[in-house]
Amino acid sequence: MTAVEEQRRVDASQVALIVLGVLATAIGAFLTYERARGTLPPCPVGGGGCATVQHSRYAELAGIPVSALGMLGGLALLGSLFVRASWSPVATFGLALAGALFSAYLSSLEAFTIHAWCAWCVTSAAIWVVAATIAAIRLYRYTDG
Repeated sequence: MTAVEEQRRVDASQVALIVLGVLATAIGAFLTYERARGTLPPCPVGGGGCATVQHSRYAELAGIPVSALGMLGGLALLGSLFVRASWSPVATFGLALAGALFSAYLSSLEAFTIHAWCAWCVTSAAIWVVAATIAAIRLYRYTDG
């Protein structure tokens, strides 16, 4: 394979991570926007879990809405995918892993402290776990090769 062909080759893991980064950013932006407007996001599964989670004291960290952190995390993940440096797969994995671990923490709060589940939050957590898994495989391939 020539250098030009190698440059043009589509990396499926990078495409998947771009899609996941866009989704994570979009969910975070939507929830942050709804919070800034003072409205509650529609809860796709009903039951009021989204309202309970959004009004809990855990919806902010140091005065910053958790949804804004998710949006910024998604943007950082996307940015790491377009950096052409030898360390960029490590950065991508680190960001995705941090997002997955923070999401796991927030999910544990939903389960054991808040006693309510937000469908948007669960979806975001799933996105971060899948992103971390793909980023780990991508990093392994990068370092193995």
